[in-house]
Amino acid sequence: MATHPPYSALHDSQSESDLEVDRFENQASPRMSVHRHASETEMRVSEIDGMTVHTQDPQTDTETKRPGFDWSGSWAWEIGSVTLAVVGLVLLVAFLVKINNTSYETWQYTASPNTVVSIIVTITKAAVLVSVSSCLGQLKWNLFQNPAPLYHMQVIDQASRGPWGSLEVLLRGIFGSNTGSLTYVGASLTVLALAVDPFAQQILTFPSRTVATLNATAFAQTSQQWDSTTDSDASDVFLELPPTLLTAIMSGILQTHSPLEPRCDATFCEFPEFVALAMCSKCEDVTSRTNQKCQVPEYSAFWDRAHPAFRETPTNCSYQSPNSFSFDFVRFYSASYGFGNVTYDNITFQMYHWSSLPRKSDPIFDIQTPIVSLIEIDYTNPVFYTLSNATAPPTKPLVTECAVYFCERRYSASSYLPGTQNLPGIQNSRPMHVVDTQQLIATDVPEESRYSYSPYPVHFTPPNGSATLSKIPSYSIDHRTFNSFEPAMMRIFNSTTFAGEEVSTSEVLNLATFLRKGNLSQLLDSMSTSVTDALRANGQGKQILGKAFRVETFIYVRWPWIILPVTVTLGSIALLLGTIIGSKHRKVMLWKCMVLPLLSSHLYTTPENEIVSVRSVDRMTNKWKKMRAVMVQDEGPLTFREK
Repeated sequence: MATHPPYSALHDSQSESDLEVDRFENQASPRMSVHRHASETEMRVSEIDGMTVHTQDPQTDTETKRPGFDWSGSWAWEIGSVTLAVVGLVLLVAFLVKINNTSYETWQYTASPNTVVSIIVTITKAAVLVSVSSCLGQLKWNLFQNPAPLYHMQVIDQASRGPWGSLEVLLRGIFGSNTGSLTYVGASLTVLALAVDPFAQQILTFPSRTVATLNATAFAQTSQQWDSTTDSDASDVFLELPPTLLTAIMSGILQTHSPLEPRCDATFCEFPEFVALAMCSKCEDVTSRTNQKCQVPEYSAFWDRAHPAFRETPTNCSYQSPNSFSFDFVRFYSASYGFGNVTYDNITFQMYHWSSLPRKSDPIFDIQTPIVSLIEIDYTNPVFYTLSNATAPPTKPLVTECAVYFCERRYSASSYLPGTQNLPGIQNSRPMHVVDTQQLIATDVPEESRYSYSPYPVHFTPPNGSATLSKIPSYSIDHRTFNSFEPAMMRIFNSTTFAGEEVSTSEVLNLATFLRKGNLSQLLDSMSTSVTDALRANGQGKQILGKAFRVETFIYVRWPWIILPVTVTLGSIALLLGTIIGSKHRKVMLWKCMVLPLLSSHLYTTPENEIVSVRSVDRMTNKWKKMRAVMVQDEGPLTFREK
């Protein structure tokens, strides 16, 4: 940019305008030369073979070529770029709407959805920045239609070239340097464009959801009847349980039973509520309610070695439970047999007694017709006597009463996840959860035919005319199976262990060890569940259809993250419109980001602001910050004048 002081002498005291006129008049005109030459040679005379021929040179008309459209001097490229940005934004929204809430499995392309979003956003951002950069470039020319610091030319030019310059514009605006509101908008859009790509990566997420699976197997088994007479599983021994039921009883007592699982070949299945014919059990600790009557024995082997006061110890005891179970302990073992410790002033009896005594279907608790009821007597804790309690009765054994009976079980609606049943730490890992039970009473078992064969099944109803839990009030078991339950359980639960004497135990298996070491209530509950599963799985049952589901990954659009790309695009349109209107209103040449006009421009400054001799960047910057200038556009060269 040339610098000329306005007060210096010009060529031979001529004004600058006069010099320009002289240069113009003295310049040769090629067009005029051509016409002059043509007029001089317009007519020529030629003599050919004695003949005079008048010839005329063809006249050459040089037509002025019409100039083409000034693409660089218009807003065509910028309008095209914002149009491309809008198209990209529309494509992005259309693409997101199309893939939103769709299964990721249906995406069959090599590029991921995030890659497609990134490509669209990148093209949109690039188109936006073309327009923003051009607008910022033009705004630096518009700014100098009024006096402004020359340094703003440098600042805005840097803003048009990238985020760092734009950030400088914004910081200067914060500290009071005014470069125009549209300049701040353009600088803000350039800085915000940096965050467009990270925001675009947050638009899509890929969570999991459950969806229904067609053509999948999902059913649970239930039954309200059992008939082994037509089944290959029927026992060939009269009054014996079918092998399936006997195995179910044993596996339940031994706690090796695997719960009956639904069929589900999907990720998980849901099943509705249903009711099934079942076996139930109930136990209560009745130790405190058991009556104890004790007497002094006629003779005891420890009397000769112990204090005479122990001759009054009442060790012969009989007991009666609340439900009329009776049992006796006629004597305790002494130290001479190795079951206690006897000294002169204290005696310790080691009891070592456990027994399970069943009985037939007498009512117990609120169960009117149990298959069997039984009492467990556990006298395994030592009994201590000293002189201070020599005449007190011994402590009671632990007494538990139980009942096993037919019932109906209602299973709640549930979700089943294959492979998680009975796993530790997983809530409700059992395949089906029982929410209600109700006892059932056999209604058509004549007393005289109770232990005989009958072709007719035994039916069940709730007690006292109550409604069944099932909407279909029909329960039945074939006559032979029904009659086989009671004797089988009588043999299984008739077990006694008494150390030092002959052991009476089950006729089926020596189950005393399992029954004595385990919690009888839990063992009976396990047995009841095992038998119930066997009843549910028989051939007379039906399938409860469920719904199968699978877990799939789907595409989810987080729409708030698209706000920034939309804001930057719409902001660029507003910036372009504002710049176009401002430039047209001020009639400013559309130089935009060009720097070539500055090379041919003139800068007129006062003598004190002469910058020719400045060789320091900082000094130059400080001087330009203080110098205010205005751009003058007339028929002459581009001129900046200090104001």
